[in-house]
Amino acid sequence: MIELVLAHADLARVRFAHSPIHELVASLLVLQDPSRRLMYDGWLSSVEPRLDGLPLELLTALAPPGRYLPVFLFPAPAVPRPTLADELEAVVASPPAVVRAELDTVWERRPLPSGLRPLYEDPAAHLPAVAEAPRRYWEVAVLPVWPRLQAVCALDLTYRMERFADGGLARVLADLHPELAMEGDRLRIDKPHICHQCYDLAGAGIVVVPCAFAWPCLLVDCCGVDQPALVYPPRGVAELWEEPSAEHTDPLMALVGRTRAVLLATLDLPRTTTQLAGQLGLSPPAVSQHLKILRDTGLVGARRRGRMVLYQRTAAATALLETVRSSEQAG
Repeated sequence: MIELVLAHADLARVRFAHSPIHELVASLLVLQDPSRRLMYDGWLSSVEPRLDGLPLELLTALAPPGRYLPVFLFPAPAVPRPTLADELEAVVASPPAVVRAELDTVWERRPLPSGLRPLYEDPAAHLPAVAEAPRRYWEVAVLPVWPRLQAVCALDLTYRMERFADGGLARVLADLHPELAMEGDRLRIDKPHICHQCYDLAGAGIVVVPCAFAWPCLLVDCCGVDQPALVYPPRGVAELWEEPSAEHTDPLMALVGRTRAVLLATLDLPRTTTQLAGQLGLSPPAVSQHLKILRDTGLVGARRRGRMVLYQRTAAATALLETVRSSEQAG
């Protein structure tokens, strides 16, 4: 559990920003995680053929899935709409001691990949070359869809501002992500596998970053930074990509439909109808209709907790997902 203690000054310094480098790093995680293909199949099908020849080994070593992500690789955005060039300048300017400490944390008790050894031994000399790798990847993988990413994040920010007008910051954060809850003066983030820390922000505030490639994760940047960042998937991300062509259609999508396939992938943890609607950018009635079909077929179960009904995929649905993924990996 991570706790952020908010004083009045912190509430006044909560700001939103959309960051190119956060989208870039999050997209690298998508490339390495087969469980997220259901959501990003349209993007993956178009981008994977174009990745040959790019230095992905270096990038994936810097951003391995399921581990701590180095802070120097994606600095908190200083302005609402930074450019990639500005953010890569910040990467190049990272203090050598910070780079080494972050690499130690990422690869704790594991051998450092050979491609990262020069960077570890002389960060100042090798950071410019390291920054060139994400720049080349950006041009091939992210820039072609950047206007679409900007549009969905802009719509999400409009929604957040409407929530702020209705009920202040607590209402803004209420449906930001299921792992986040605001209780009194504390923002609680349910990430027991990351760290157990309580941070008194002492007026530093928070930057909140919608990121279309973050689904279904909430990324938290809080260790050793001047201003913590919360990186969350915006509403409407489920409808972001065009339907893939027939030859690239995911087998599970073909079986149950795109929306129900995404719901099954999302329901590894219990969710309410409202949480699912907010996370996927769908109306609650539409989510309820899909959930009823999935319950009727034994793929989703429901249980009541007080006034809430929590939905979660069944063991049969998990087995189905694993079978589909195994078949895809086999060829």
